[in-house]
Amino acid sequence: MRVLVVHHGPLSPSAGVPTTGGALRARVHATALAGAGHEVLTLARAQDDVAPSSDAPWRVLVGFRSPGHLRRRVTDVRPDAVVCVAPEEAPALRGLAPLAVDLYAPRMLEGAFEGLQREEAGRTLAAVAAADEVLFSNPRQRWFFLGVLGAAGWDLSTACGRLVPLAAVDDRAAGPTGPLTPVGGPELPTFVLGGNPWPWQDPSETLRRAVAHLGSRARVVTVGVPACEGAQTVPRLDRAAWLDLLAGSAAVLDRYAPNPERALALSFRQLDAIAVGAPLVTDADTPLAAHVRRSGHGWADLPLEEALDAALALRRDDAFARRAADLAATFAPEVTEAPLLDWVAAPRARARGWNLLAAGAQLARAEARTAVAEAGREAAAAEAAAKREEIAALNAQVRALAGAVEASASALADVAGFRREVANVLGTRLAGREAESEHLRRELEIARAEIDKKTRELEAAQVERDRVGSLLARLRGR
Repeated sequence: MRVLVVHHGPLSPSAGVPTTGGALRARVHATALAGAGHEVLTLARAQDDVAPSSDAPWRVLVGFRSPGHLRRRVTDVRPDAVVCVAPEEAPALRGLAPLAVDLYAPRMLEGAFEGLQREEAGRTLAAVAAADEVLFSNPRQRWFFLGVLGAAGWDLSTACGRLVPLAAVDDRAAGPTGPLTPVGGPELPTFVLGGNPWPWQDPSETLRRAVAHLGSRARVVTVGVPACEGAQTVPRLDRAAWLDLLAGSAAVLDRYAPNPERALALSFRQLDAIAVGAPLVTDADTPLAAHVRRSGHGWADLPLEEALDAALALRRDDAFARRAADLAATFAPEVTEAPLLDWVAAPRARARGWNLLAAGAQLARAEARTAVAEAGREAAAAEAAAKREEIAALNAQVRALAGAVEASASALADVAGFRREVANVLGTRLAGREAESEHLRRELEIARAEIDKKTRELEAAQVERDRVGSLLARLRGR
């Protein structure tokens, strides 16, 4: 079978460069698949990978830069199966070949400690919806992911996914590189706590108590985690130096403040300790605790101070070596990778039906259509309201004009009535004036007749006066 492993980070350990857990997981898959006789190709984002050593049993492809680029690269390769160790890349791989998505880390839970829970929840659901098979690192994570699988349309009535635990791999190619130079002399036992400083892991209480209890009897070395007074702190190491440090320790400290991630996850630093035979001081409620109890190679239930004393008193004899080998054998790659090899031997696409992601997309589209319709309805309502206001304004204008017309009609009626009244008054006055004029005319004629009479009488009187005067004058003249 041609199997493509999609991952992030360089698969081949480099001197001075710390190895990521995802790259280590992908390397174990690629090695196991090649060992089973499959043709293995590896493909990393942004050309993260470097050329493998000459004896690497896989072929490195030119890296990808985006989801679309990833699809084109995989289409060109035409694999028979794809194993994706970077779940966020899974949606781009859907339908190209049977796809196994590795859910070795509870990213949705880890994202809660990084302020990314919402984003990681979406990525996880999309990855599970794209997968034809899923891989879990321990049974507790299977339970954790069952709800997500159901939401993505998986049939929960049958066993979902495959348990592929993290593997214990001592891959120091050139053997031990030498112990870390201790503070206080090489004869002091060393207790190591370290790895990547994840925000969900708080070792401060463990370190404080370990330093206080051990005093000058041993040294505490922290790698990559925040400094602690009294402990020797070193930066993150490359893989060979890290494994050397663990191999030379009295015990590896694996106790942190309680939180859901600690109760759920199997961690790479735990398996690294198992790979080199270092006893573990771990928490009682971790997925690994039962294995530590069964093997006797470490302490899961003792109080920290008692576990430290037990580690100092531990004899490195044949019984110790057998316990270490027994625990390592449980997590040997040939054991842990068997379920993945079974799937790759006959990979097949999963039957798909309804899933929450598609329903969410449909809901989003429906909500978008609803939003458009609602926006249209609101626009129409606003336009209707504006038209109503415009109609109301026009009605007000019509009422005002009708009132004006009515007032004008009333005024015209009043004017017409006034005119009729004026005409009547004037007609009456005219008739009166005409009668008065006629009366005055008659009186004038009478007055004129009287005047004529008086004039004649006056004339007669003047004649009489003249006669009398003449008479008087004659009389005086006598």
